[in-house]
Amino acid sequence: MVSFTECFGGLFSKRSTPKQIEPDSAIGGLLQSYPANPVQHPELNPELSKIASNLETIIAFVNPKSGGQKGRIVFERLKNYLNRENIFDLTKGGPKLGIEKHKNKNDLRIIACGGDGTVGWVLSVLDEMKLENQPSVAILPLGTGNDLARTLGWGGGYNNESMEIFIKKVIFGKIVKLDRWSIETNLVYSDQNEIEVKTSSDAKDKLPLNVINNYFSIGADAKIALDFHSAREKNPELFTSQAFNKIEYAKNYSKDLLNRSCKDMLQDITVFECDGISYLDKLKTLNSHSIVFLNIPRYF
Repeated sequence: MVSFTECFGGLFSKRSTPKQIEPDSAIGGLLQSYPANPVQHPELNPELSKIASNLETIIAFVNPKSGGQKGRIVFERLKNYLNRENIFDLTKGGPKLGIEKHKNKNDLRIIACGGDGTVGWVLSVLDEMKLENQPSVAILPLGTGNDLARTLGWGGGYNNESMEIFIKKVIFGKIVKLDRWSIETNLVYSDQNEIEVKTSSDAKDKLPLNVINNYFSIGADAKIALDFHSAREKNPELFTSQAFNKIEYAKNYSKDLLNRSCKDMLQDITVFECDGISYLDKLKTLNSHSIVFLNIPRYF
């Protein structure tokens, strides 16, 4: 079980409404003339100075490549609210060093700035570290789908909203629990005489991550996601906006709809059971091209 920070739209109903500032009028939308860090200059923002001690318990991990490179903007805006030592670029060593540095802080809260993959990365490192006091994790959604962020109330994407309001949600948000699942894979080799099973430790094609946070799938949608990921890794300069990313997903979906690349998927499945009940015949009746195991109520 891992703690997440869940935010609600009515969180500040009993507080004065923060002044809305256009995104381009101030870095982070804090002050029009002097966007100062409230930790370093509390006299310039009395309201935020009241929660300065809370700001010290927040660390942020930013994937600068997420959100069509929007992560770089978020990185700079966070500097106006958190100490520079509390903000980490995930492309420079990953999250482990930052967590190690701040792990002894009481009520440590982590902001994962990126897509669902970025959140999964941070959680996997927390798993490996086996901390006695697990920090809670908030999400600033910068990915394409952001299904986990939607589920926990953080929205479907960051669109230059006030960073001040977001930080307050991280501090005052409700902590909820999320079940996470591990998955084990085996390679099966067969001929007419015998079947040989190799465990994941022996397999050459191991899963890059064996933990399920959102969902796990096999078939057409998994292929579409893999094709998208491969294209983005090959030409990252083309994937500069969430809108473009979604268009690429739609194009890949349309291609697979015509090619029907996974139409024979069920021929390779001999057993499909859940709680001792076989669903293989039903899947064959539906002529399924994809099977998805959901852990959250949203699926992009």
